[in-house]
Amino acid sequence: MSRTNNTTGLENRTEQRIFSSPVALAFVRTVVVRRGVTEAQARKIYLDYLNRAQPHRRGARTAA
Repeated sequence: MSRTNNTTGLENRTEQRIFSSPVALAFVRTVVVRRGVTEAQARKIYLDYLNRAQPHRRGARTAA
């Protein structure tokens, strides 16, 4: 059976750096316990949260 991996080495290193944080690990553990999801799903929730929380990027369009 073959496995398809859609992430690059850079994405893997970035995720490793993010999840080496004690805060990120505590968030993931809390979500797993409270929501009853897998660790992978909790990590996805955390990454989605980070993407929404990013400050406004220069040159990006804003809603009028």
